[in-house]
Amino acid sequence: MAYRYFYLNILFRVLLVIVLTAVSTYLLLVKNAYLWGGIIIPIIVILVINLIKYFNRINTWVSFYLSGIENEDASLKVPSGSGNKVVDDVYMNVERIKNLLKQAKLDITTQEYYYKSVINQSATGLFSVNENGRVVNINPAAIKLVGLKEFHHINMLETIDKELPAFILQPISNNHEQSAVFENQYGQKLLFKRSTIISQQKKIRLIAVGDITKELDTREVEAWVKLARTLSHEIMNNIAPITTLSKVISDYFTLNDSPISLSKLDQNTISNTLKGLQVIEERSVGLMNFVENYRKFTKLPAPQLETCNLSEVLESMVLASTSFMEGTGISITKDFSEKVMVDTDKELLSQVVINLLKNACEALIMDDVKDPAISISLNQVNHESRIDISNNGPLIPNEIREQIFIPFFTTKEEGSGIGLSLSKQMMLQMGGDLVLRSGKEETTTFSIILH
Repeated sequence: MAYRYFYLNILFRVLLVIVLTAVSTYLLLVKNAYLWGGIIIPIIVILVINLIKYFNRINTWVSFYLSGIENEDASLKVPSGSGNKVVDDVYMNVERIKNLLKQAKLDITTQEYYYKSVINQSATGLFSVNENGRVVNINPAAIKLVGLKEFHHINMLETIDKELPAFILQPISNNHEQSAVFENQYGQKLLFKRSTIISQQKKIRLIAVGDITKELDTREVEAWVKLARTLSHEIMNNIAPITTLSKVISDYFTLNDSPISLSKLDQNTISNTLKGLQVIEERSVGLMNFVENYRKFTKLPAPQLETCNLSEVLESMVLASTSFMEGTGISITKDFSEKVMVDTDKELLSQVVINLLKNACEALIMDDVKDPAISISLNQVNHESRIDISNNGPLIPNEIREQIFIPFFTTKEEGSGIGLSLSKQMMLQMGGDLVLRSGKEETTTFSIILH
């Protein structure tokens, strides 16, 4: 398409239209030559249409050129100088756009190749699933772990666990877990994590899968070792006095492996025997209580989730705490005026809150803190609700912080060591958590996290 002599072409067409219009007018109005005037009018219309098309040729060319870019037409070429600076600028800018798009596509392709290489070399399995459950992309690590390939349907994952396909396609929300562990037929414990991305108005589910067998086994062994040590320590503390006193009392009533006669019994022997039996009874009751606490820990009730107002629950627990805070001189501040609705087990949550308040109260009394104070606050960030219970008592040492949630671990003489571990277990069952963190202004803070 040539646009040489652009202005001359335009001027020629415009002048021709003007001249023919004048001639037609003269013939029709002056000479009354209607035939010749009627013949010239269609010619004028044709010339006007041609002039419009002449202007639109550049728009047509731009449209054609951009379509060629979209279809990756390698034969596209920009015309040489048109003789008009405006048209030449259009050519130049379209050519520049083509080169920018070409470079951008090259950059994207290079970046895609780089990311694909990284993903394929990753030890973590990654695969994406469309809304129909069909595998779109998958890396070698995921193929090895789950046995899927591209275009497979995730129903094939039922060989690992019948619930796994439903878990992957389950809507991602606060009410559902975003990760879960499933064990395959080889005994591997696989951790699946879900996320959603939107590509070209389509929702794609991205799944990360990793083998955490060794990690879980190591943690499980460590947990059992810690539990065994705690159980052994607690049981021995109760059995040792019973064994010792049983031997002492037995010696009171035997001589040379034979029972002594009643005449040799005196009031002192009887009194010591009664004291020893009383201690044996106390230690036996303590051991029974310990076993009962262990049963509580291993047989938690299943959470009954319901939507409730956290502010109302906390207000009730603060009121209930007056039963053990009255007369202690401990001040309590509240910050939960905002209405926060969550799905949780109200009864289990109440047990956790009251246990933390009681622990804070006991810690302040035991350490004889000056101006003892407890604060309880409620915050909501994004989809996470957090209840912070803080006290201004001495900070918990690091060596104790690491063990504070271990069952039966306690620093209290009369403590069972079950309260905090039981509370954490309750929160985990409800899909939340209980953590110990360092608060502001040197305070000890336990945070109840709800999702």
